[in-house]
Amino acid sequence: MDNNEDFSKEVPRTVDGRPVRHRSHISERRRTAQRLLMSSAEEAYDGDLDVDWTLPADDDLDWLPARLSSLYGSPAWKLLNGVQRRELGRHELASILNLGILAESALTLLMFRNIAENPDLMDDYTRYTLKAIQEETRNSAMFSRLVNKTGLFNNRSNAGAKVLSKTILFLPTGFLTAGTILMIQEAVHSFAVAMASDPSLQPHVRQTMRIHEMSDERHIEFSRSELIAAIENSKAVSLFVGGHVLAVFVAGLYPIVLNGAVYPAIGIAARDGLRMAKRTDQFALRARAMTDSFVRFGMEHGLFGSATERAILRRGRVLPIPASMPRTARSAERK
Repeated sequence: MDNNEDFSKEVPRTVDGRPVRHRSHISERRRTAQRLLMSSAEEAYDGDLDVDWTLPADDDLDWLPARLSSLYGSPAWKLLNGVQRRELGRHELASILNLGILAESALTLLMFRNIAENPDLMDDYTRYTLKAIQEETRNSAMFSRLVNKTGLFNNRSNAGAKVLSKTILFLPTGFLTAGTILMIQEAVHSFAVAMASDPSLQPHVRQTMRIHEMSDERHIEFSRSELIAAIENSKAVSLFVGGHVLAVFVAGLYPIVLNGAVYPAIGIAARDGLRMAKRTDQFALRARAMTDSFVRFGMEHGLFGSATERAILRRGRVLPIPASMPRTARSAERK
């Protein structure tokens, strides 16, 4: 054997000969966390101070973009006058914000569990996760203030969302947890982006959503890297089963947003309103707007490739249209 042989550049391998991925993931994870931690410090916002909560609501401005209303595009929408549409938007925004608080509470529970299972509580991964939890908590506090601003203090959230928030910790750690965290973040982010720069909305809504949008961009970047690492370190069986669970979650996401309690305010019975919301052609567009980014990202990294997973997504009307599907997903679809 040549004693001068240089092993410094040899790629570490597992006992079965495969390249070690876990080690590279740890260093990448720490670098990403460190960079995002610095970015968070540079863009620190206070939800109590950086939104002008003393500003009165403007009667001529909307609370929710018309295209996000559950009845938009339905025959009932055409019969509503401007005041009724604005009132429906006010109730729907309060309902969405209630749901957002529950969703972000569930999200932070999973993030706290990730911290508890991290072997090094003093590293930048832990510190960034704590910072992300702080930002999610701030966002929820802003949502609460915004609900108060609508004047709808007793708006009831969907019961399904409450069940989810109470059972979220039953999710197994690893791939399924990483996927659920990203799915929730992408969904809430989709609403924030749609409202942050809309000049037709109340200023409190725009200010709140702009702050939320900026912090969520960091959270999503980090969660995507976590999901990629979890996928790489998961067995095929886990990915197959977990992919189906995530497909069910994605398919059921927008229906949870719909809340029959908002419709009586404009003279429509709760059941009738829900029925019309689910039958409108806009249902699929709004459902995909919440989930498209997550589903496409998952497809690009090997998820949702089986016929049964795609069937679940198709039934929930959240399967991306073929032209927008990632190449890997289109190939699987042809097979």
